[in-house]
Amino acid sequence: MRAEIASGLVVVLAALVLFAACWKLHSMGRWLAIATALILLAAAPGLDLLLVPATPTGFWPSPTGFTVQSVVRGEAVYARHCRNCHGAEGRGDGPEASRLAVPPADLTAEHLWDHPDGDLFWWVSQGMTGVNGRSVMPGFADKLPEAERWEVIDFLHANAAAAEQARTGFWTHGFMVPDMMATCADGSRISLSGQRGKPIHIIVAGALGVAEGGTSPTFVIGGNSPSPSACMVGDPEARRALAITLGLNEDGIEGSQFLVSQEGWLLAHWHQGGAPAPDSLPFVAETLRNVCLTTTQNRHAPHR
Repeated sequence: MRAEIASGLVVVLAALVLFAACWKLHSMGRWLAIATALILLAAAPGLDLLLVPATPTGFWPSPTGFTVQSVVRGEAVYARHCRNCHGAEGRGDGPEASRLAVPPADLTAEHLWDHPDGDLFWWVSQGMTGVNGRSVMPGFADKLPEAERWEVIDFLHANAAAAEQARTGFWTHGFMVPDMMATCADGSRISLSGQRGKPIHIIVAGALGVAEGGTSPTFVIGGNSPSPSACMVGDPEARRALAITLGLNEDGIEGSQFLVSQEGWLLAHWHQGGAPAPDSLPFVAETLRNVCLTTTQNRHAPHR
């Protein structure tokens, strides 16, 4: 977000310089300068962020690490405190929604990706007010510990990613895979986030004839034991967190395979039997990375 603000400021400065340079021209040139400056300002990337009221926690980073555990715990918080108004899938259609003067926000819509974690944390904590100054959403600072307020935000991002994938077939805003730990054949413990710099292959146990042995680090969720070419993820939350990301139940992702970019972005998902050969995954990852990540906007990387 800071890069977008910086880009907007650069364009604003360029418009002011152009305006100043041309002001001494005759009237036609003067109006041309004004028109050009306005066009530059209208097209300035990130300029809208300069015009949005800031919240006191707007630049706070999330402390959760965006892990499979924080996503699953956030789902439980959402079910207890948010679902009645925002709905089971976060679309603003919960059983209490029709009784409210202002409809609850659709938490799977485009606007969710426009807000940094710090803003979302402020609204979850302090609530929101409408244009008339009246409360349209209660705050939960006095009901939930700080950790749970951050965790529900992790769930909201995973849930919104699932809705986006269902609408478009891919993750148009980019989505960082929740972090997880795995045990390897030599007894070492590694994290998914610790494997940055190379694409990662994630396999959910249950696939028929899943081949291992590719050059990419491989994480197997729910396997019996690690193998020389794959490390085993024993955390039960891992399967649930990935199911949330796809909008499916845990049985629905049995045998699924995921491809993660070298930066940690989720690139692809295949249902059972649909993934390419493991030794082709580095090429597939680089191709998808070049095509998808160069055009992705508002990537969700809240914990950098």
